[in-house]
Amino acid sequence: MNFVDVIGPFAILAVILTCLVVVFVRQGRNHVLEEIVEHGKISPIDSFHGTLAVEENSPNFFLRLRKNSEEQRLQLLYRWVIGVGRQAGFDEVTFDGSRRSVELTRKNKSKNVPFSEFSAVRMRENAGKHVSVWHVELVSLHGPHLLFLSSEREDRQRGFERTASVAKAVSAIMSLPVEVVVDGKVWTHGWPPKDHIVIS
Repeated sequence: MNFVDVIGPFAILAVILTCLVVVFVRQGRNHVLEEIVEHGKISPIDSFHGTLAVEENSPNFFLRLRKNSEEQRLQLLYRWVIGVGRQAGFDEVTFDGSRRSVELTRKNKSKNVPFSEFSAVRMRENAGKHVSVWHVELVSLHGPHLLFLSSEREDRQRGFERTASVAKAVSAIMSLPVEVVVDGKVWTHGWPPKDHIVIS
């Protein structure tokens, strides 16, 4: 038996695993950005652009996100053209503080999930050379996380500030903390902030 035939598949597997480890190691939570979401100045919620649009918002109580023609175009672009990882493909997502549940609608089928099933709201960056896509997901206590929203591709800081407004609104309704995971593959001078800052 040829030595290459025996060792070759294992060498390829080792390279793939090494690449995956590097990607995950370079991603990490950024506590400064989490502090900015919690206490800092971010964009107004109606400035957000992504796979769902803000249709109705009652701060700390109710938020409805719905897909229209522009958001549908962005979902199709992400899914079939450029690809940005796992996709958020809901037609409508409603966070209802009075019912303590999130309603997820896809193709006229709805599902209600209680807030108690989740431990945090997470913003996760998927970065390119000059732009980023920010994903917002609910961190599940049991099973996979629930990705419900992705931003449009834009400058990583501007995209963060716009997407953070939605994450903060969801956090306030669900009474959950916001986690921010930054993609370390991209270095932007001076951003994200590396040192803790005092926010008044």
